[in-house]
Amino acid sequence: MEAREDSTTSPTTSSVATGTDWRDRRQVPIASVVETRPFWWRHPVLVQVVSVAALVWGVGYLVWRIGWSGRGTPLALFLALLAAELFGWLSLGFYVFFGWRIPVTERPPLPDRLPAVDVFVCTYDEAEHVLEATLVGCRAITVPHVTYLLDDGGRPEMETLAHRLGAVYVTRPDNSHAKAGNINHALGSTTGELILFLDADHVPHPDILTATVGYFDDPRLALVQMPHDFFNRDSAQHTRTTRHEQTLFYDVIAPGKDRQGAMFWCGSATVVRRVALEQVGGVLTDTVAEDFHTTIAMHARGWRSRYHNETLVQGLAPHDVAGFLLQRYRWARGNLRVFRTRQNPLTCRGLTPRQRISYFASLLNYFSGLQRFALLLVLMVTLVTGRLPMHASLASLLLLWFPWSALACVSTVALGRGALGSLDSTRYGLMTMGIYVRSVLTLFGAASTTFIVTPKEGVDPGGVRVLRMLSLVTVTGVALFVACVLRVATVLGVMSLPTMPTLATAITVALGLWELVCIVMLLSSLARRRQLRHHFRFLVTLQARIDNTATIVSLCDLTPDGLSFECPVSMDLGLAPRLLTRLPDSTGRLHDVTLTVRVQSSRREVDRPVFRIGCTIVAPDRRTRDRLVEYCFVARLALQAAVDAERLQPALAARHETVQTG
Repeated sequence: MEAREDSTTSPTTSSVATGTDWRDRRQVPIASVVETRPFWWRHPVLVQVVSVAALVWGVGYLVWRIGWSGRGTPLALFLALLAAELFGWLSLGFYVFFGWRIPVTERPPLPDRLPAVDVFVCTYDEAEHVLEATLVGCRAITVPHVTYLLDDGGRPEMETLAHRLGAVYVTRPDNSHAKAGNINHALGSTTGELILFLDADHVPHPDILTATVGYFDDPRLALVQMPHDFFNRDSAQHTRTTRHEQTLFYDVIAPGKDRQGAMFWCGSATVVRRVALEQVGGVLTDTVAEDFHTTIAMHARGWRSRYHNETLVQGLAPHDVAGFLLQRYRWARGNLRVFRTRQNPLTCRGLTPRQRISYFASLLNYFSGLQRFALLLVLMVTLVTGRLPMHASLASLLLLWFPWSALACVSTVALGRGALGSLDSTRYGLMTMGIYVRSVLTLFGAASTTFIVTPKEGVDPGGVRVLRMLSLVTVTGVALFVACVLRVATVLGVMSLPTMPTLATAITVALGLWELVCIVMLLSSLARRRQLRHHFRFLVTLQARIDNTATIVSLCDLTPDGLSFECPVSMDLGLAPRLLTRLPDSTGRLHDVTLTVRVQSSRREVDRPVFRIGCTIVAPDRRTRDRLVEYCFVARLALQAAVDAERLQPALAARHETVQTG
């Protein structure tokens, strides 16, 4: 869903007028809209054929590698490359296991008796405006519920905010076990049969419970997980406005885990049955990945989980590179620590074979950084020393290595079905290489349960600072550059490194240059990144009138604190005009809103005869502030979802009929 909406400045464009009610939307299948999906979504059989071909060819290649390619090679280089290649084949196998088929998501009907629902919003040090948006979203949820703000920071302003927005404020005398301890404390003072868990920055859609409560007609269902999506689509983890580092997981891997009965709690956007939590002793506190860890315990007790593939929350992605790396390091360190607990998926009793495979695959992914580093290290050693990790004839390479490599690349893109770009996996793999290597090393060290909250705000100045944060990638890139230069100089007769066969030289230099290009592209793009705004501004297509004039202006972007608009004339800095506009609330009703703004910038657009005026919103009263927050974080998204659902309903229904009859 793009962060944009149709004009809402008149009743004729509201959801009420078009007959769309977002509280009852999407009663047809949600996930598989054939007409709007990329090529691989529309050809699922071809995805399966390519995947099987890649795995079969990979087996043939690896058999040859083990039996016939090691003659006369240095044992360390041979084993290092072979281990990395075996890891790659196994990872592809797990990818096929999850991505073989993407099930169609449907909303189950609401039960005749609605269960009592508590909404837990966990916070520690997040800013007030972050919690304000989330609590406004909670207030708009249509199914009856009680919202609890669980404040581990013990801040009086949070208590005031909770009372103002209809939430119950809960705090505790200490911060033991961080988020897990915060939740366990709240379990003792609440009674809801179901609990919706939300991170401090995750704003729910009004129909989040309408879409998920029906699943709990299954008495053995422990939890329903929903995907995470993000407001700030210019974050460090976004490659496009509609694609980010977690898109592949929520679009492909999570539906696959659902098929295997192994979807796990992802911390937020999750509805959990209280009795399932209580049966395993509450949220487990042995690791900082309490959600993943606790789900294993619930599955081991015979509880089931589901994945509902519909975006019903939006939050804040780590805005800068530092926040991204901090969050991923905590996830990797916490999840890997599960190997050293009773819930180790390889030994934990009560798990089904498919659940064991699913959990092991999730944990194995964190070893990908070590694999990538090993491949780069082998490549550099080969370039400098001339010693080859494998011996192969041209025929062997053409018949075995090249088809396997090509099929592996194609099947990876095919299984991603558009959620993963051709270079995305390389980009994210390099970004996380250093922290994943560190995480694997901490697995063998002393246990650590320090929980570090991911920053919800920040700026990204780029520059040399990025090179320091990605130090392993930077050092590896420099070393690889030197190795390539030395080998090319040797070929030209300028240097005298140990010689290599001509074919091996061509292949290793080409691979080295390719990896070097990928590293340079990553580091240069992050170093050039400049994001100096603390708050993401939502793109809008609203109109407003300048008070006491007949001038109509088009709003371009909006937050509760600032906006920009296009105006036929320039405006002086510091000028404080008043703008009159109309904003819908979470039920679709339109409200007149008056905004006093102060001009901060005024520049002429390059390609059009208008001026772009940037403003801050000056001291809005509480009612106006609430209207702004509700529109930006709740109504805007719900309205767009309703419009999308109405537009796509014929295609969805046709797809559903095809699935049912096929």
